[in-house]
Amino acid sequence: MKKKITQKEALRANIEYHTKLANSYDKEQGHFKPENIKRVEKIIKDLAKKTGGGSLLDIGCGTGFIINIAHKYFTRVVGIDITPAMLKKVKKFQNVDLYLADLFTFPLKEEFDICTAYGVLHHLPDLKSSFRKIRQSLKKGGYFYADQDPNFCYLESVRKNQRHLSTLPKIILKEWKSINRIDTELEKKFNINKKITKLAEYHKLTKRGFFKEENIIQLLKENGFSDVKFKYQWFLGQGYLKNKFSQKQLTNIENYLESILPLSKDLFKYVSFIAKK
Repeated sequence: MKKKITQKEALRANIEYHTKLANSYDKEQGHFKPENIKRVEKIIKDLAKKTGGGSLLDIGCGTGFIINIAHKYFTRVVGIDITPAMLKKVKKFQNVDLYLADLFTFPLKEEFDICTAYGVLHHLPDLKSSFRKIRQSLKKGGYFYADQDPNFCYLESVRKNQRHLSTLPKIILKEWKSINRIDTELEKKFNINKKITKLAEYHKLTKRGFFKEENIIQLLKENGFSDVKFKYQWFLGQGYLKNKFSQKQLTNIENYLESILPLSKDLFKYVSFIAKK
């Protein structure tokens, strides 16, 4: 498969991909777990305090994960998404406006205090242009918050172990399958063509990951952002250990792994960041 895809190809693939996932999306995605909602709500609440809680733009709003939180802390919330089936799932709130649009066709001007992209950036083939458009949406001093994008270092670390599949611990083998066989699993479960999955999950399956800390920070700064705070999260086995340890114990493990960064960065599945315009 070719390594570069056009914006139109990416849009078509993502619409088909997310249409087939829409009915089960909230149940299938781990970010709807209570502990993660609590984590993200703290971030949104803190950003509202910093900016006065005026306006927030959520790109790729999906079924409303961020909107369900943000409407409580911002006077005005705007959500945009390209998939009608996902937008239909969003709960209605008086201070929320929804639009069927993509980042490049939605009219953007410097009117938002916050722009969020939760689990979105790895679906976009051209991050440079995306960051530029997001910057255009923000007021001076506004913040761009992105989360739940795949950590390149983690993906590469898991993939390197494919020569030793027969000897891998079950927990690592499960992770290897979730990365390298996701297209096969989604085809079986939701009848999504493998090619569509690879195009929709562009940075995870096709380009094999761009989300390195140094890459993202450099690209953000090249497009006019500053004060970038980059974070690694959700360590290998965290979901499995949830049934064996308390939340406090899991938090202690996570804090320890964070304290020994960058040595531990291969162990975290996702990355997030907050950048200021």
